Amino acid sequence: MKLAIYILTLLFVSCYNKAVTPEPAPEVLTTNATIAQLKKMCNTAPLSFTATAPVTISGTVVSSDKEGYISGAIYIDDGTATAKILVSVYDLHSIYPLGARITLYMPELTAAIIDNQLSIGLTYNGDEPYPIKSIVLLDKHITCSNSTYPVEPLICTVDELTPSLCGKLVTINSMTYVYTCYEEGYDGKYLRFSDSNENFTYVYIDNYAAGFSNIPPQSPTQITGIVTYQNVPFDKQNQIVLLPRSSKEIWQ
Repeated sequence: MKLAIYILTLLFVSCYNKAVTPEPAPEVLTTNATIAQLKKMCNTAPLSFTATAPVTISGTVVSSDKEGYISGAIYIDDGTATAKILVSVYDLHSIYPLGARITLYMPELTAAIIDNQLSIGLTYNGDEPYPIKSIVLLDKHITCSNSTYPVEPLICTVDELTPSLCGKLVTINSMTYVYTCYEEGYDGKYLRFSDSNENFTYVYIDNYAAGFSNIPPQSPTQITGIVTYQNVPFDKQNQIVLLPRSSKEIWQ
């Protein structure tokens, strides 16, 4: 009888220990900065991060390189601002699809304002901190959700486009094609569109993009794209340029 009680006691203790011993929790990267906060931190100079000053940001992917209009970068939006993540690899849409939520772990990365856009990349090992494109970001700094969420562009007019919107996905209605200007060496071209008040903006099309050879729209059209601020051939100053994600965002 005593032996039976002893065996039952051992079994009870064994089961109890098995039940209460917690499994190691998986490492979870938590967001501790908004993109707007990070952008403000970089307003005066590039900022490099180390393991002793860990920072993470997260946001929804609003860009796609599926048709070659956008390459080597992921644009994410967290509702406060946008960030451009510099990744040197093709077919990013198959890894980070449109609408995916990603978290970016910042140690060993540098963030800087480039052409009014918060850009983040691997730290350049030179005299001055500077973000550069690198495939290292894929497996070391980025985690991605398994789910995707709807991405809705901001509906606006041409005169509402300002450099502060750089990185934002926008849609402009009733735009009329005016003319085309080409990059030196024909690496790409800029289509100029204007509204009924002759306010204008440009759309950039890389020569590898799916619609590079398409005839410009011959009737008023809706344009969707990522806002950038850059130099345009034959223009005397930087201008707002939209980067479409697919040919359907120009040619409906």
